[in-house]
Amino acid sequence: MRVLVTSTTGYGHVLPMVPLARALLAAGHEVLWATSADACPRVAAAGIEVAAAGRTEEQIADERRAILSGAAGLRPEQIPQYVFPRLFGATRAPGMVRDLLPVAQQWSPDLVVHENGELAAPLVAQIVGVPHATHAFGGAVPAQILTEAGQVIAPLWAEHGVPLPPYAGCHEHLYLDICPAALQTVSRDHISAVQPLRPVSYTGEPSPLPAGLSTPDSRPLVYLTLGTVINKADLLRAVVSALAALEIRLLVTVGPQGDPAALGSQPAHVQVERYVSQTAVLPLSAAVVSHGGSGTVFGAAGLGLPQVCLPQAADQFRNTEGVVRAGAGLGLHPDQADPSAVAEAVRRVLADPAIRAAAVRLSQEIAAMPGPDQVVTRLEELVSSP
Repeated sequence: MRVLVTSTTGYGHVLPMVPLARALLAAGHEVLWATSADACPRVAAAGIEVAAAGRTEEQIADERRAILSGAAGLRPEQIPQYVFPRLFGATRAPGMVRDLLPVAQQWSPDLVVHENGELAAPLVAQIVGVPHATHAFGGAVPAQILTEAGQVIAPLWAEHGVPLPPYAGCHEHLYLDICPAALQTVSRDHISAVQPLRPVSYTGEPSPLPAGLSTPDSRPLVYLTLGTVINKADLLRAVVSALAALEIRLLVTVGPQGDPAALGSQPAHVQVERYVSQTAVLPLSAAVVSHGGSGTVFGAAGLGLPQVCLPQAADQFRNTEGVVRAGAGLGLHPDQADPSAVAEAVRRVLADPAIRAAAVRLSQEIAAMPGPDQVVTRLEELVSSP
């Protein structure tokens, strides 16, 4: 079986699909991953053949700024409905169709697997006549958002003479759902065929932990990250200052493009790094404070870690709602996330046995989900079925 995997550029859209792509390779299938040139190194580092397709972050920078400017007056939880159709539909999809179609026609896949923000793949799969599976990057994208994205990209489908299915063409054949039921806050009634897929934490190839992290210490390690996109230095600086007063060890990451020096000098029990492998650091952590991004939330949940979520944009509000509803952590809206409130939330998740018990139950639910190797069988059946 030849499987064409497609994604947009973000870490949170690329990395969740790596475990399935590797499972396909391990099962003897051929995999080619198509993504923009700036994301190709992440895929290649995972040992997967990759082809450049779609516009880079630099090429869409002006359009992204204009979209975010247009969303400036909205409440944070309203922003995804405004941004998703414009960024993933109007801005990304046309260039991706242009580049992806010749790749698919030349490589002749039996199946296309695309992440839910990559909206060119459903059209390309229809044109070349193969089934496609939509891979979640977090919880389900709400039906209304996909419907609006479909309206935006309808001219692309018309240009190729292909009728546009509902929901921007996603979910026509199979939805690979990495979100455990306890964290799912969006109705999936618009999705006809759902295959659960255990979220396997992958944050890049293993790298050495920063010095001092593995040194024995009786104080709990708290990991603080605001992700790779909206990692605001001013917010981090204020939160770090508040958390530094607690009886903890604190590891802070500022993101691949961030500067640790921007947070200023820190006491010995606070360590600031540009990037660490979450796969390596989460098992050492007692609690996680994050922006509520899917990779961090699911990674921490899989290990039964209590969480404090500080959502900033995108699907982070839905993830935070899921964590709070599951009882596995606390969430603070941007209006509430003053440093003292964050510090109090960290105190509580470290001390509250009910939150810890809920976090363990969540990890057990995730462990019971089918793994990537099991889901490969479902994909084989999808291709072989009439």
